[in-house]
Amino acid sequence: MSIHEVADDVLRRCANAQFPEAADLYVALSLGRLFWPETRLLNGAVFLALNAGDAEEIDRRVAAWSESGEMTWSQFVDSFNTFEVRYLFANWPGNSEVVEDAELCLAQLLLEAWAAKLRSDFPDRMFSVELDGDIASDGPCILVRQTYADLV
Repeated sequence: MSIHEVADDVLRRCANAQFPEAADLYVALSLGRLFWPETRLLNGAVFLALNAGDAEEIDRRVAAWSESGEMTWSQFVDSFNTFEVRYLFANWPGNSEVVEDAELCLAQLLLEAWAAKLRSDFPDRMFSVELDGDIASDGPCILVRQTYADLV
């Protein structure tokens, strides 16, 4: 079953889940950033900026990172590029019967979209865009990392 067939199945089981009823033009624009996020290259690392204002926050925190000494550069980058699907939205649907299926389906869609975005913006780099192995505890978590397999 394709990811779109799975998504359609989840949407059929939820009332008012079709975008013409559930959203408006501004929601569509904000979701555009979710599926095709802004990317930021700083100090050799690529960051995803999902929301308006995220890029500026990344710039600010990268500038302050060296002074903090709290974590390594790799840990710092990972802290920005780790996305827990259930915390992407402030409002979460109450239909618990399909929410886990919906989370996983959204995660799969984002994996494909973000991998394509990174290939488009950085064709000379390689990235890993994958789900964290422990989905059961907090739901799907997407990890975005630059890989260096091409250097070996």
